[in-house]
Formats: sequence, structure tokens, C-alpha cells
Amino acid sequence: PDIEAEALKSAAEKLSAKLGNSAVVLGSFTEDGKVTLVASFSKEVNAKGLQAGKFIGAIAKICGGGGGGRPNLAQAGGKDASKLPEALEAAESQLKQALGNS
Repeated sequence: PDIEAEALKSAAEKLSAKLGNSAVVLGSFTEDGKVTLVASFSKEVNAKGLQAGKFIGAIAKICGGGGGGRPNLAQAGGKDASKLPEALEAAESQLKQALGNS
């Protein structure tokens, strides 16, 4: 909770760089229920047809929001923090399916 969007984006970039071939999705929320989601995808993930901007925008809809960005790094927001766990689970499931990991 209460991690600013820029800090979340920075953490996702650093984690992605450390992991190498990876797809990182992080989420946070504020006391007033606003959600921030960030996705950082490696070049290898982009090569498989996944773009962070399109991906995180669709995931944010679960939380009543939207967003986007570049193929490798993107940010989105939402209005319903109670849906954040569901959104993160959906992100994990969709990534595993798209990347062939069960």
C-alpha cells in the first residue's frame, strides 16, 4: 500500500533488469482506494508478442481503470483497490499462459 507510482515503476525496472528475461507486474493502492499498476517486460517477452502497455491497460480494467505505455514499460491506474488481488492474479495467469509456463 501507498507506494508512489514513480517508485513502483523504478522498482519494476530494477527487478526486471536483475531478473533478465522476465515479465514483472507490480501493484499498489492508496488509502482512498486508488490503484497503481506497473509492468516491465524484457526484450524476450516483447519478442513473444507481449507489450507492457497493452497488457497492463487490460489488467487495469479489472480495477475500474486503464493506462498504457511503451512495449517494455507501462503504468496504469484504477479506482477499486478491492480488485487489486484479482487483477494481479489475472496478470500472473495471462502471463503464464502467453509465455508457456504453467
